[in-house]
Amino acid sequence: MKPRSKIQAIALPLVLWCIAFLAGLVVLTGGVVRGWIESESLAERKFVARQMALNGIALGMNPDVEAGNPLLRHGNKETEGHEVKLTNEAARINPNFWIQSGNRPIFNRLFANWGAELSVAEAAIDGLQDWIDGDDFLSLKGAERGEYERAGRPGYPANRPLKHIREMESIMNLAPLLASKQGWRDTFTIWYSGKLSIQHATQPILVALADLTPIQCQSLIEVRAGLDGLENTADDEKLESIEAVADFLGAGGRQRAALLEFFDTSGDIRRIESRGWCGGVSHKIVVIAPTRAPGQIMSWEEQ
Repeated sequence: MKPRSKIQAIALPLVLWCIAFLAGLVVLTGGVVRGWIESESLAERKFVARQMALNGIALGMNPDVEAGNPLLRHGNKETEGHEVKLTNEAARINPNFWIQSGNRPIFNRLFANWGAELSVAEAAIDGLQDWIDGDDFLSLKGAERGEYERAGRPGYPANRPLKHIREMESIMNLAPLLASKQGWRDTFTIWYSGKLSIQHATQPILVALADLTPIQCQSLIEVRAGLDGLENTADDEKLESIEAVADFLGAGGRQRAALLEFFDTSGDIRRIESRGWCGGVSHKIVVIAPTRAPGQIMSWEEQ
């Protein structure tokens, strides 16, 4: 073969290799750029979704903005917007308050309503008792340091009041019961201490704790809501006493006793749940704040 032919024969594979290399480089670069653009787009949507949620929180913290206000819902999930839910923390059970008050029946009634057997409920309550109290004395079916160590969890229980509702998922005997109840966190709070507010109590709580019938619950909720039919607005009917509520409902002896034991007419702490959206991305912020104390915040959580 002539020298020129040899050079041409060698050059052709090199050219083909260079073309393949450059093509691969272009594809790789395109993928990197596309990934970078998508990453930047996602980061931007997350940022905007959080801003939307913050807008909702600002509205919810205004004491003059009530449930049902059209400003509480803006835009939509596909583009941009926010949705704000206003409820009341005084409608929830504070485990610290009731355990430290020595009141077990409220938990017995609640867990029985959830479908728990008495032995399971008693063990759960004892576990909660041993977590919250400040001593190392073991309750009958509870769990103190030795029980947690044998389970491979040294350093527990906390032996102090709950600092967050999430802690309840760490309590021996109680955790399995909570795991079987979807949405259990909606029942509890640590931010309001006292009997539950009859002004804000939900139907599931009224049924579980006071054995009210669905018709009784509906009657109470309709009266509370006032003429506009919306709760947590200016025209809500203010309930004067638990005795008056029991009379209005025609509550029997067991119902009346439960209403008096577990409920009162005080308590008002606003719970603001704001969810912001942007291009399919959502961001949720939950704020607990005194209803009539603008600017004060008891708790702030982002999800």
